[in-house]
Amino acid sequence: MTHSSPERMMRRGRVFPEIQWTEAQKAEDRARRQAFYERCWLIFERLKPEILDKYYGW
Repeated sequence: MTHSSPERMMRRGRVFPEIQWTEAQKAEDRARRQAFYERCWLIFERLKPEILDKYYGW
């Protein structure tokens, strides 16, 4: 006979409540992510014609 699992308990609250970021840390992280995005976008724009020629329709 199969054993049914009990209903899952919904987790309420933060996974790691001891980690709390300040607004300055959040802003620094957003700026770091934006800088990374801009570097990647430049590389993509440079390679896009090559990629489209080789892999068009993928």
